[in-house]
Amino acid sequence: MKPRVLILIGAFWPGHESAGPNLSIKTMGEALCDEFDFLLVARDRPFGAAEPMVASDRWHDLGWAKIHYLTVGRNGADDLSALLRDTPHDVLLMNGFFDREFTIPAMLARRFGKAPRTSAIIAPRGEFSSGALGLKGARKTLYRVFTRALGLANGVTFHVTSEEEEADIRAAFPRNPVTRIGNVRPLFALPDYRPGDTFRAAFLGRISPVKGLDVALEALALVKQRVDFTIYGPVSDAAHWARCQALIAALPANVTAHHDGELPNDAVPEAMAVQDVLLMPSRSENFGHAIFEALATGTPVVIGDRTPWRGLQDAKAGFDIALPDAPALAAAIDRLAGMPATDYAAWRHGARATAERFVAASTARTDMARLFHQLAGQ
Repeated sequence: MKPRVLILIGAFWPGHESAGPNLSIKTMGEALCDEFDFLLVARDRPFGAAEPMVASDRWHDLGWAKIHYLTVGRNGADDLSALLRDTPHDVLLMNGFFDREFTIPAMLARRFGKAPRTSAIIAPRGEFSSGALGLKGARKTLYRVFTRALGLANGVTFHVTSEEEEADIRAAFPRNPVTRIGNVRPLFALPDYRPGDTFRAAFLGRISPVKGLDVALEALALVKQRVDFTIYGPVSDAAHWARCQALIAALPANVTAHHDGELPNDAVPEAMAVQDVLLMPSRSENFGHAIFEALATGTPVVIGDRTPWRGLQDAKAGFDIALPDAPALAAAIDRLAGMPATDYAAWRHGARATAERFVAASTARTDMARLFHQLAGQ
């Protein structure tokens, strides 16, 4: 029998596979499903929705995995302890250290004997960067103290994807094993690109403080070129979206901005290919799937410097800029928008080449398989 990996993934409802952690799990599962049996557990509806989107009384077949949906209550996912106890598995993979719906209830259940203490992995997804810890910092500090006091994370392996994230985790949990493995990301065929009359910028991600949509809009208020800005992504923080709407209303006449909702994963390459730049000054990314998607379509990126994607200007792939620096972000947009067509074409080539180099150098598939086999053997 193949080793069974049980994955707590939270927001993996139908049609929502384009979020970063979901893409990480999906591409990994598709690459390794011949070697492992993957079982996913997620909530049965988007955050805040009154009605479920899918039946929660059975396992659903995704082809590369099976998934079970749970209703989430005030104390986390309902019946999670029972599902962990009744579903045989060799490895438990939890996404997000501070996840109150799945990770925290699962660690409590394991600690107090309500769920088996199989080998476990936590993928923090960039939660321990300075930019991420600064958001709701007091609450996060209290939970970290609580976790250490109760030994909730004892023996848990942390999976990180960058040197910076590894350093963050080793500082926070010096006694835990930490393994650094990149994300499994295949390269897709290069979609067609057609220049438009107006320079087209896009944001792709959750509308929440950590993703930096507000910073992007502050930068766009300073650009001199004509720009059409498309915002893709779900609203996960209503207060932040209200602030962004106020910034949109105050944009100058040369900039238009509009929210076009959420993109399913298979629509992302075509949507990014018709853009001239991805503007996503995220305050923290442990990988940045939206950044990879844009680069793979040949679209340059203007991003913050808290991601693994660095040295972009030298590669003619974009700009990674220390945040918050709205004038520098605006200058990068103006530079790309004002380029002659031949120069801009070289930057699109540089963007695609950056994605190609990442895929060619990646050993993520082999490394993840080795980690799962090692922990399943324990």
